[in-house]
Amino acid sequence: MPQLKAQKPPAALSTRSEFLPLAGLLFATLATYASTFTFGWVYDDPPQIPQNQNLEWSRTGFLFTHQLWASMAGTDARFYRPLLTLWFLISKTVFGLNPHWFHVTTVLAHLAASALAFFVARALLEDAGSALFATAIFALHPLQVESASWISSVNDSLAAALCFASFLIYRKARRKQNNSTGWWILSGIFFLLALFTKEVSVVLPGIILVDLWFNRGSDTRSASSQRSLLAAISPYAAIVLVWLALRSWALGETAGTTSATSWTSCLLTAPKIFLFDLYRVLVPVGLSPQYDFHAVESPASGLFLLVVITVIALAAVAVRVAKRDPLLWVAFAWLILPMIPTFNLRWMNQDDFVHDRYMYMSMLGVALLASSGYGWIRKKWPNLQLLRSLAACIAVVLAFASAIQSQYWANDVILFSRAVSRAPDNEWAQLNYGSALSARGKFAEAAPHFVRSYELMPGWRAADFAGFSFQQSGDLPQAEQWFKAALLYNPSLANAWFGMGQIRLQQHLPEEAIPYLKKALAFEPTADGFHYEMGTALEQVSQKSNAIEEYKTELQLHPYQTGAQKALDRLQATSAPGR
Repeated sequence: MPQLKAQKPPAALSTRSEFLPLAGLLFATLATYASTFTFGWVYDDPPQIPQNQNLEWSRTGFLFTHQLWASMAGTDARFYRPLLTLWFLISKTVFGLNPHWFHVTTVLAHLAASALAFFVARALLEDAGSALFATAIFALHPLQVESASWISSVNDSLAAALCFASFLIYRKARRKQNNSTGWWILSGIFFLLALFTKEVSVVLPGIILVDLWFNRGSDTRSASSQRSLLAAISPYAAIVLVWLALRSWALGETAGTTSATSWTSCLLTAPKIFLFDLYRVLVPVGLSPQYDFHAVESPASGLFLLVVITVIALAAVAVRVAKRDPLLWVAFAWLILPMIPTFNLRWMNQDDFVHDRYMYMSMLGVALLASSGYGWIRKKWPNLQLLRSLAACIAVVLAFASAIQSQYWANDVILFSRAVSRAPDNEWAQLNYGSALSARGKFAEAAPHFVRSYELMPGWRAADFAGFSFQQSGDLPQAEQWFKAALLYNPSLANAWFGMGQIRLQQHLPEEAIPYLKKALAFEPTADGFHYEMGTALEQVSQKSNAIEEYKTELQLHPYQTGAQKALDRLQATSAPGR
């Protein structure tokens, strides 16, 4: 059976026979993702980095006291990740707003996590060969592509690297008979940094607790053993409490989400998510930024019962295997515990519940289980020469698949075209693909995807985007219909009121445009272009003095508005004495 090593410390990585294969594997991982260095900004990258006005050193304090999306008005305060924004700020300072260098640092973060994964595996498994195979699975599995190819998902690699480092330092501290305090403190510091990077890091104390539980010696019931266990884990619990307090203070009363998913649905959907994740681990094909995955609303279905039975059967097998080698529970902990936060669907966008990046840290558990099996086979059949060749073939296949999968992250159009092809009934895939087409001026192509997104999940966002696309493509009646639909869901939507005003101007009805534009300005008085359009409408109804004031206001707010400057110059010239 698999052999997980727990008691004696791992030997130092000193021999060339151990160092060179690891270096070669890391180089192969770098080569697998090298093509991403030419990619640009995709998905959430623009609002988080080039459009983020808070990404300045003078705003460092702001970054540590506000939610991740504080730069965008109206966003839910769900994420407190100051180290992620600090990482972006450092990269911006060093490389400017060049996305290619951001991709380089993203891949390097994945390499760092992979290298630390090797040392974690080597500390748990019996030999360096098994640890190397574990590292190959962790580094090259296609489920890691999203985090290695997408700049905004670098927090997965960073958080994992910090958690792996904290775990390794904790094990070193546990082995120390004297002068271990500094190591415990250092482990806690890395854990706190991981929490500041991504919330999933909160499961690390659970993993450490499992590792401690199965390394307490034979007297597991003694009071001294229990006190020792409590003393070892309590600093991590204290750090979690400090982090929760800071997070609550930073997010404030705005913390929350608009998800309508109930707690009952979260509980019922958890087994389905678990199996769906395991399926993608075993069959990593057809991967996508979005999936046609829906929450389970009721247990009264044959599929739900089948899922539950399957999960129970897998749990029974896991328990049986772990009884033969209890330290396999550490591998199971690395697999399962990082998955638990993903079961809370209430903190996610509706029907956007599953992503490949959510499995990033769990892939270490997958790698440990696979490589422990590899080590067991090597021990049982030491003369089986094909085993290493098979392991190498698996690594090559995974690398090839990841290299192909990473190409979908080249730009938004390719990425969300893939999403729509794999998940045509996912409203977010349709919405994102429409947005990607719209950003490239393909409004006629974008509009049907916004309409489809609205059909799948009616709401103001898809309706507003559809109205804008129809307006830009010249279909004004359709545009008006969709702007009105958006306003039914969100009467304070300034863009929709503005769009209605623009439509009236395009229809040469400036007197009807003015009330719509006034509504838009009431909700967004500093929005780009709003005062300019109001000035245009007022000029067309011969209110020249009021139009001049609107053009002046537009220029005060947005000095780069050359159209407003030209209109102002024209009106002032015609209003000059002697004219």
